Amino acid sequence: MIPFAPFEPDRTRYAIDASTAQINAIPVKDGWGPLADLVPVSQALNAPCLGAWSVRKQDGTYRIIAATATDIFEMSAIDYSWPVISGPSAPYAVPVGDRWSATKFGQLLILCNLGGPAQYLDVDVGTEFADLPGSPPWARYCATIGEYLALGYIAGHPNRFMLSGIGDAGFWTLGQRGCDLQDFADGEEIMNIQGGERGAILSHRTAFTEIALTAGGDYSFTTRVINPSRGVFAPLSVVPIGPGNFVYYAQDGFFMGVAGQPIGAERVDMWFQELADSQYLNQVRGYPDPFRKIAWFQAQGVTGEKFLLGYHWQLDRWCFADNNVSEMCIMATPGIAWDGIEALFPDWDSADIPWDSALLSGGALRFAAFTTDNRLGFFTGEPRAARLTTADVQLSTNSRSFVQQARAVADCPDFTLTAITSDKHGGARTEGQPVPPYPATGVCHFRSSALLHAFRMEIPQGTDWKHAIGIDPVARPEGQR
Repeated sequence: MIPFAPFEPDRTRYAIDASTAQINAIPVKDGWGPLADLVPVSQALNAPCLGAWSVRKQDGTYRIIAATATDIFEMSAIDYSWPVISGPSAPYAVPVGDRWSATKFGQLLILCNLGGPAQYLDVDVGTEFADLPGSPPWARYCATIGEYLALGYIAGHPNRFMLSGIGDAGFWTLGQRGCDLQDFADGEEIMNIQGGERGAILSHRTAFTEIALTAGGDYSFTTRVINPSRGVFAPLSVVPIGPGNFVYYAQDGFFMGVAGQPIGAERVDMWFQELADSQYLNQVRGYPDPFRKIAWFQAQGVTGEKFLLGYHWQLDRWCFADNNVSEMCIMATPGIAWDGIEALFPDWDSADIPWDSALLSGGALRFAAFTTDNRLGFFTGEPRAARLTTADVQLSTNSRSFVQQARAVADCPDFTLTAITSDKHGGARTEGQPVPPYPATGVCHFRSSALLHAFRMEIPQGTDWKHAIGIDPVARPEGQR
């Protein structure tokens, strides 16, 4: 059997344990599995989303919040529209290329950006946002660290880190109640804050710093540079994958953790740099899908279209998808009622939501995204059209092969196989016609003579499948020419 190997396009197409061409399939323990399509469930925002969050109230229900460059909205549970809940400082002015940063501090949802004052909302009883008390500085990033609200990349001071007073996100008088700041001389600007109960990891452009909260004394925290030679190039690319661990994009590729363990070298780094538009590499954005254990990195290609490169952090494998979506997030499903379906679709025949979908029950956390027309959707739809390709393999030792048939080792009922042949290593590759399986046997019949054979399996949109492992060809040896 020729396996559908891990997606590693930096490697040669002759390596049987690597594939240079896979699309819209995700790594699973036994090969590859389907990538669910995005199902829009809301009406459209009036502008591109620059941040979205679902926040849990103390009664167990969720509120769905989204923000644009100028306003903040809450999704209606009745008609899935987006009523404005901005505070008095609106319209806001998020700088071009930036996003909102958010953290939950107790029952307060706190949002910040470099273009104006931080905003807060009591998620249990609040009806609209307001300026955070205490006149905190404008900042690009916020995080909750123990009982402190932390701000990083302060307006005018990109290397500054600051803590609020202990237990009070609205207290910002320096030197009192633990409110303190630090300007870092090394590492350049702050790119990300990974907060925890006892401290945080600061990602700089060229370094990583550990923040440790203190139990008393003259300072509320101490700092220690834990990697002086590795940092983050794309600030929005940092994806947390576990306590104290994360993956990110640096100038020379993809890495994991403060130690800078390479995860893309000799696998996807060179391919990614060729496919992505170099002008926008610092805008690569990362999002975790904790349900599939995949960190998705979104980049803009040289054609102007966006694409997704995924890293499965448990299986240590990569995948590629051609979804052109906007903001991605973890979101609670809204629970779509019968009246809600009528509000979202022109008729019942157009409703493409499965009746057993989590979207209908509500309250389930799922990986979500906004479409290019600014509608919130969930990746709970039918499988996307997928393409899996094997390596170029010499099936007969020291000779050509004549392939008579091939069987897909997969639970997929609908697909085609295409034989891709070449007469020598480095020679031109010729693609045959797509061949469907014979219904009674599942076998695809070929008459293909070549030195090297590869097979491409194409699975149509909406096909029900779970695993695709590889191709089992039947071939007889031929001569050397």
